Amino acid sequence: MISTVSISTRQAGVPSRLLRGVRNDVIAYRSGVLADLRSLATDSVAWYLAVVVVLSQVVDALSTLLALAINLPEANPLSAAVIQRWGVPGLLGEKVVIASVVVWNMARLRGRGAWALGVLAALIGFAAAAWNVHLLF
Repeated sequence: MISTVSISTRQAGVPSRLLRGVRNDVIAYRSGVLADLRSLATDSVAWYLAVVVVLSQVVDALSTLLALAINLPEANPLSAAVIQRWGVPGLLGEKVVIASVVVWNMARLRGRGAWALGVLAALIGFAAAAWNVHLLF
């Protein structure tokens, strides 16, 4: 009589395999992010443009706060909704998110693409600030 012997190997469960996969993805992603940020830091033009982008968002936020202080309405519907819902902390959080996303994408693009994005984002930020100052006077 022939009997079959089954050798079963115990595989890790789905949750542990999923967590292991996510952990490996996060480690690979983190090393890629650090490499992108290092490349942004070594490109002096992109680095200065990233600072200008952040500065444009700060100037836009300050001019918006000045306009709101004298009861002028916010013209940007997204910003108006954020201000209505969360007030000044929401506006500041929105500006931090905008600056972070632009700088992040500048780091990912590298070179002329990063420069173009930085110039465009800075122009938009300063144009919004200029419009707010125009409304103030």
